[in-house]
Amino acid sequence: MIAPTTFGTLFASIAIALPTSNLLPRAGGPAIVPIPSNCAVTNPMEATTLGTAFLPASATEDVALYSAYYPSNSANTTQMAEQCSQQCYGYGDHTECKASFWAENVEIPEGRLGAGQLSTACLLYKRALTDFDFTPAPEGEGTSAYTRNIAC
Repeated sequence: MIAPTTFGTLFASIAIALPTSNLLPRAGGPAIVPIPSNCAVTNPMEATTLGTAFLPASATEDVALYSAYYPSNSANTTQMAEQCSQQCYGYGDHTECKASFWAENVEIPEGRLGAGQLSTACLLYKRALTDFDFTPAPEGEGTSAYTRNIAC
């Protein structure tokens, strides 16, 4: 009696542990995927006078796809900002996300864990952004701001 029970339990454990091709998407941020050279990556803030401290205007909230707020864990802010753009490309089927915004010292919005605190932000959008989609940041906020539009 013990042998069949042990065998059945062992078989079930092995069957559950085997890899499957029917994996469901997991929670978490979009994958960081390098943007191919055939995609145009442009800076909508190139000709602006806002400098490097700006934030998305409230009008962009209706075109937001994804947002992440986290502590800055790297001294290489350029790399982190570029990874945010690569997450935009990695979102969905590589055509859904059209723009990314990354900056340090961004206030976490109400309703989110840590609301009101300043954090590093990576925000993704479903349409390309223009300089009219941004506003000057309050003193000390939106620092090292980096935004890119991606068209593939």
